[in-house]
Order: sequence, then C-alpha cells, then structure tokens
Amino acid sequence: MSNNNLNTETPKEVVQSTPKSIISFLKSWKTILIVFLILISILGYWLIKNTNLINSYSNKVYPGAYILNKDLGGLNNDDLHKALVSLIENISDKKVAVEANNQNFEISYKDLDATINYEDLENEILSFGKNEDFFQKINLLKKPKNREYNFEVLFNDEKLTSFVSSISNTIDVSPTNASIDISGGAINISSDSTGLKLDSDDLLENIRYNIKDMNAPNILNVIGKVDVVNASITASALNNVTSRISSFSTSYKAGPSGTNLQIAARNIDNSIVMPGETFSTEKAIGPTTIENGFVSANTYVNGEVVPGVGGGVCQVASTLYNTILRAGIIPTERLNHMMKVSYVPIGLDATLADNLIDLKFVNNFDVPIVVNSYAGNGNLTIEFWANEAVKGGITYEPVSVPLSSLSADTYLYGYNSNGELVVNEYLNRSTYQPLPN
Repeated sequence: MSNNNLNTETPKEVVQSTPKSIISFLKSWKTILIVFLILISILGYWLIKNTNLINSYSNKVYPGAYILNKDLGGLNNDDLHKALVSLIENISDKKVAVEANNQNFEISYKDLDATINYEDLENEILSFGKNEDFFQKINLLKKPKNREYNFEVLFNDEKLTSFVSSISNTIDVSPTNASIDISGGAINISSDSTGLKLDSDDLLENIRYNIKDMNAPNILNVIGKVDVVNASITASALNNVTSRISSFSTSYKAGPSGTNLQIAARNIDNSIVMPGETFSTEKAIGPTTIENGFVSANTYVNGEVVPGVGGGVCQVASTLYNTILRAGIIPTERLNHMMKVSYVPIGLDATLADNLIDLKFVNNFDVPIVVNSYAGNGNLTIEFWANEAVKGGITYEPVSVPLSSLSADTYLYGYNSNGELVVNEYLNRSTYQPLPN
C-alpha cells in the first residue's frame, strides 16, 4: 500500500511543475523580445535622426568653421560665397603705405584688384568632414572643433609694379658726372653730384610678401630703401688729369670730307675714358647720318671710290690710332682700310663703318684719359691727357715696316729717358688692295 502511494504522488508533482516553468520561460523571452524591440526602435530612431542630421549638412559647412572670427558653420554654397565676398570687400578697404626718402605714397587694395581664390577656398571649407565615416561625421557635427581657415590675398601684379614705378619716378635722381674741358692747354673741371635710386626690386618683393597675408593690418606700412648713387666720373678723379701724354696730327682738305672730319673731331673732343673702361670710336662719333649733320663724301666700298654719307671720318680714326699707340696703349679692335690712305704711313691707318667696324681701346691706367680733339685750318690734332707718370718715363713711337707697296708690318717701340729701346712689340700686318684706275 505504501509503495503504491508513493508511485502515484510523484508523477503528480512533476505534472504540476512543468507548466509553471514553461510559462516562466515564455514570460522571460517575451520580456527580452520587448526590450530588444525597444532597443531596435531606439537605435532606428537614433540612426534616422543622425542620418537626417548628416544629410542636412551635405551641402553645408560643418560647424566650427571660421575665417577672421566669422562663423561659417551651417552656410550653404551660396551663403558661404556671399560671406567670403563680404570679407574681401572689407579687405579691399586696406591700404599699402610706402615711405621712401621722407616721402609718403599710398594705394588701396581695391586699386590693386585684391581678391582671393574663391573656388579653392569654398571647396576646402565645404568638403571638410564629407569623406569621413558615419560615426566620425556625427562626432564632427555634435562635438565640433573650431578650425580657422586661411587664404592668400591675390592682387594685380602689373598694377603693383606700376605703383612702385611711379614711386621710383618721383624718388630717383640721376647723379651728375663731372666734366672736363681742355682748351689751349688749360684744364677746367666741373663738379659732380650724387643721385638717389629707389631699390624697386626690394620694395616690390616686400609688398608682394606682406600683402598676401589675410591678417595684415588695415594700413600695411612698408619702407622703401633708397640708395645714394655716386657719379661715375668724379671731379676728384679728373683732378689727376694734369698733362698731355700723347699727340698726333694729320692734314686735311676743305670739302665734304673735311666737313665730316670736323664733326667727328668735335664729337669725340673731351671724351673721358675712366680706368678700366673701353672707348669706342664709333660710339663716340655717333651714327654718320644726315640727321647728325654728316654729308656725302668719297668712301671706299668694294675696291671702288663711291659717294657715301660720313666719308672722311676715318681720318679721325687713323689720327686717333696713332695717338693711342703713342700713349703706349695697344687697341683691342682695329682694322686697316681696304686701300691705302695718304694722310698716315702705310700700316698706321684705321677705318670705321657704322655697326660693323670700330676702333677700340681700354684704359688700363689708374687715372682717367681725356681725348682732346680739334680741327681747323686744314689740321686735325688729337691728344691724350692723363698723368705723365702713367707712361713710366717711356716715349712710345709706332713704326711701320713696308713689306711691299700694298702691305706693312707695324711695331710699337718704346724708349727710356736715355734713348734706349726698351719696348719692341709687334702689332699687326696690314694688307691693301690697289687703288682703282
């Protein structure tokens, strides 16, 4: 009996406990499901809300964007452009003020066409954050970090250069060279004066560098450097010219050639050749044109005597050549005539042709050389004045050694105070064509 009772009670308890555990289990899963659905809803709401937030800034500036303390956050393309244009209008009111040689000059940014690269700057500002991932975008939008954008002010460089040129035209003063006049052995020297020169390149670079700065002050003050320019020929240098160091003369006849000779002689008179400087006879005489007073006279062209404007100036070159050699100077450029001339020995002539043939020499002395030239009464004389010490006590004499009726070798001899030959230098060989019949 007792065993039977035990057997019937145990299953009953099991039967009663099973439904309760199932119900409890179902209730817990229902709760979890509800919680899950709630979380899903919350997440969905959060995603939708933040997606909408991100989308709302797809064509707007992310928060935290500033230029010159102006907040640009939330502006769309058009409003951003308007804001930048407004900033540039304010910048256009700025000015560049230059002080140079105690004078003041001013120009506005507006007059320099001040602007910026709108397209690049707007793209930079608007594109910020747009390529980040979803969560980074949310962070940038809800927890923005301020960022200051910079830009470079652009300007019209041609107008800036013109502004600096106008300053230079006002400031610059050319120095005045001393001059010398030698007449009848008397030497008269005028004084020199210094000039002023604006360092235009330095001023341009200074303004270009500072005007680009968006944070430049409303008045950009710039100092223009002005240099004192000394005269290239000073009275103190010319005071070393004390004596005649060489001279040579030739005779000429009156007529068109004589007229051209006199003009050429006048043009080179009192020419100053500073130490180390090259003297160009062609340049000193100037173009042999009708406009410069020269007339038509006989010239040598292709082995023939033909009329040509300026004929006769070569006698000035030949006379000068002999004066150069007697100063102990060897020309750096010299060419003999096509045919022999009568006014100097064979091999001691020199010819000229505009833009083609020249007679040149370099002043290797440490004092200036003054070319003194005068023509009149059928006589042309050219002298070099400097300082007797430059020749070192040597008397120079050019010597022509004829090789035939149409050629000659030329030498430069130098004699000391005892008459001894101390310089014997070969110069060149001159070859000529026969005179036309």
